Amino acid sequence: MITSADFKKHISKTISQSLKELGFKGNGFSYRKESENFIFIIGIQASQYGGKCCVELGIHPKEITDWYGREIIFKTLKYYECQFRKRLEKIQIKKWWNFSKKIEDNQWWDYSDSEEKNIKTAENIVLSIENHFIPIIQVFTGENYIFDNLDDSDLSNPRKKLAGLNIESEIGFIWTLSKVYEKRNLDKAFEYAKLGLSKLKSNDSSSLKEDFDNIIFRYSENNSI
Repeated sequence: MITSADFKKHISKTISQSLKELGFKGNGFSYRKESENFIFIIGIQASQYGGKCCVELGIHPKEITDWYGREIIFKTLKYYECQFRKRLEKIQIKKWWNFSKKIEDNQWWDYSDSEEKNIKTAENIVLSIENHFIPIIQVFTGENYIFDNLDDSDLSNPRKKLAGLNIESEIGFIWTLSKVYEKRNLDKAFEYAKLGLSKLKSNDSSSLKEDFDNIIFRYSENNSI
């Protein structure tokens, strides 16, 4: 079986040309595009066991420029460092009886010793990106700012409002919103920070509380007589 480096050589031209047409820049296993408010990163991740790869989408709000005090460098940002992530699933172009019903099996593309077959794999990856990732990006770049559509009932399960994206935790999502609105609308940031403090648990990071407290302090300073 070929190595990931050889697989990359086989697919790079097909992937890079196709993603360029979709507005992405990059090469090899990493591609990115930006909108006014978000950075979108597509990364191809080789399996640690070799022989296959998966494809990930990372979405990062530009308002979040630090992570618990650590500066985020947008130019070197990786998909796994983004606030929102999703793994790509295959477009099922095979007959259904030849295709696994397990979601995890449909998230991996096998390498081949044949360059021709790997190019076909690259074409399937692009097709899957067009069908699964691009609609998500379109929602995030729509006329209405995506987070403005949220209400409190969405915070624990915002999947529908976030174009199918999952969140790691409610408190982490509230932190994200508080940091975003700290630069967009301090009143809303204040409300999210208060909510975040009310939901903190003893095992949550102390940095969360520090960030919530800082936002509340800024709000108080701005509204003091």
